[in-house]
Amino acid sequence: MTTATEHSRLIQVLDDIIQDDPHSMKAHIAQIIMDHDVPETYISNILNYGCVSGTVPELTYYHDTHKFFDEHYDEIEEIREDWEFQTGMPINIKGDLKNYLAWFAFEHVVYQIANEAELDY
Repeated sequence: MTTATEHSRLIQVLDDIIQDDPHSMKAHIAQIIMDHDVPETYISNILNYGCVSGTVPELTYYHDTHKFFDEHYDEIEEIREDWEFQTGMPINIKGDLKNYLAWFAFEHVVYQIANEAELDY
């Protein structure tokens, strides 16, 4: 259960992300999180079950994931390259490339946001 202080901190982190770089993928994701009644539960569901579970209605269909990938290609590539550098291993893409990397980047950014807000998931 999230306390009022944790909720307040999360909302502030999300608002700061949106204000700092409103056209970034991270701001886009922060806005999606903010649009949920209980953003902490939404974050928890993504971190526990992933986009593959259908938790993110904005990324359910290929036309949605492909659009997200195309709009945020540079940022997604940066996340992929950083992850591969940090782990020393290439990402093993399963299925559709754009779909897989859109989900991967979305989940990665949600994890970053949860860490910035000091959420415990």
